[in-house]
Amino acid sequence: MENVLKKFPHGLPTLEQIRESNKGSDLPPETAWIWGPEDEIGRINLLTPERVREAKTKELLDGDVVSLNWPLNLPKKPSFGRQAAKLTLKQTTPDTEMSQDDLIDMNTQSGSQWDGFRHVGHLKNKFFYNGLRPTELKTDTRCGIQAVSNHGIVGRGVLLDYYSWKQQRGEEYDPFTSHEIHLDELLQVAKEQRVTFETGDILIIRSGYVSKYHEIERRTPAKLEELASASPQLAGVAPTEEIKTWLHDSYFSAVAGDAPAWETWPPAKDLLHQYLLALWGMPIGEMFDLEALAEQCKRKKRWSFFFVSTPLNIPGGVSSLANALAVQ
Repeated sequence: MENVLKKFPHGLPTLEQIRESNKGSDLPPETAWIWGPEDEIGRINLLTPERVREAKTKELLDGDVVSLNWPLNLPKKPSFGRQAAKLTLKQTTPDTEMSQDDLIDMNTQSGSQWDGFRHVGHLKNKFFYNGLRPTELKTDTRCGIQAVSNHGIVGRGVLLDYYSWKQQRGEEYDPFTSHEIHLDELLQVAKEQRVTFETGDILIIRSGYVSKYHEIERRTPAKLEELASASPQLAGVAPTEEIKTWLHDSYFSAVAGDAPAWETWPPAKDLLHQYLLALWGMPIGEMFDLEALAEQCKRKKRWSFFFVSTPLNIPGGVSSLANALAVQ
């Protein structure tokens, strides 16, 4: 497939333009593999040195660092039946306890993590990002998480604190239900936070999952067993046409949130993952710990920041631990 950007000399194409350019093709209409047939990092291409420098200049003002990584052993009962992390100490020498190693046995998607492009493909057409076929997954490392790792996810991050916004309006909801977050609400949150969006932004949405998790852990810990369900109910972004158009045309480099699926689960009619990952090359961050960041943003009255993440360099990897920081 040729570099589609050549077809759009006036800038990055809208979703409507992408659909028009794909007429007569066997590809899904929304397929936007615009960086050429050899590309493995999708929208991470938007995080150019120029945008990184600009983000550093505008956003890194006070030097206050916040980790966005939940402890590795949380959640204790991961959703979708995933294995929780198991940490073991190993004595490295037989004659002394003063030298130890860590052994970690885990599913890299059990906690704070990035969905890479091998995680979910287009369900109907049976391919992953940039035409990667399921048969190639075990014979090739193409589009593995190592490609994103080698570039890094560094740029301007924006937090939309949807959970706090709903609470302030007296419209509390349970993040452990299939509550849908709609575009008009997200735009209203952005307006009230005085947030504007820029090309290449890392969009982060706080739905309240981590906050609710700790509340349940304190009050009714037995309920945590329900989280391990293979079919959990989770609040998240609604899979609407207007959401899809906004996510595409805003040209975010990546999206992330504090819930295990980012989008509402189970999805009502469509699966956003297949568009973001397979058709647009947009990594999805899940189960980021946004509690301290939300408090810092409220205190500073500033919801944008310098964002840094170094996914694990796993050749052919499906996903990675988040390894994410926000600096203001």
